[in-house]
Amino acid sequence: MDRDLHHLDNDQRRVLDRLTGHPLSSNIKWPQVLSLLEALGEVTVESKDRYRVSVDGHTEVFRPPHHHGDLPPEMVMKLRHFLADPFGGTEGRA
Repeated sequence: MDRDLHHLDNDQRRVLDRLTGHPLSSNIKWPQVLSLLEALGEVTVESKDRYRVSVDGHTEVFRPPHHHGDLPPEMVMKLRHFLADPFGGTEGRA
């Protein structure tokens, strides 16, 4: 499925590119990712450390890093896989 991403602002596009690009990016902050996820779908706060995210019928629960630090590589990969499903693969998309 191809999805229109024109509604994303420049910061959100940059975060999406960093999440889906190669090599694996670092220095991605949770507030940036949260802004992107809110623009792409529905985000429900389940507790202060659990966010249920639904995008195009796919739902996943994410736990942000403490103190809103950089995302660990495992979370970047989880987000990459989550975003690749609803978008039919976003890797390499500009």
